[in-house]
Amino acid sequence: MLISNGQQTMGVALPWRIGASFVRPCDKIISVSGDGGFMQSSMELETAVRLNTNILHIIWVDNAYNMVEMQEEVKYGRPSGVKFGPIDFKRYAESFGAKGFSVECASQLRETLRKAIAVDGPAVLAIPVDYRDNDKLMKHINYNLII
Repeated sequence: MLISNGQQTMGVALPWRIGASFVRPCDKIISVSGDGGFMQSSMELETAVRLNTNILHIIWVDNAYNMVEMQEEVKYGRPSGVKFGPIDFKRYAESFGAKGFSVECASQLRETLRKAIAVDGPAVLAIPVDYRDNDKLMKHINYNLII
């Protein structure tokens, strides 16, 4: 599983998983990113489809560059330019020829995740998230190491 979130590597999860699929062609490769990070390199879905990679990318959806927002709050006292409009990631994935999935509530997650993992080829699963408690987590981080 490849995860890109809060590691100062925005947008690398999708390309990483494509590369990993060549190293482990018989395995399902799963990556996770926020929606902002995904949009940084989402055009690579075309590559994943063209090469028929066996990958699943899970997107945490909050319509914002959330990790950037939290860091701006700490550094500048306010966020700037970190929100964006809603994106239908299921249809977005399908427009590239990948299989798209989305959930609207927690009760849909288990079955939808099972279906997404079972896809033979590239798939995307969009899951809404609520980051409102992240500020509690950020209180325990040494900002000199990340800012």
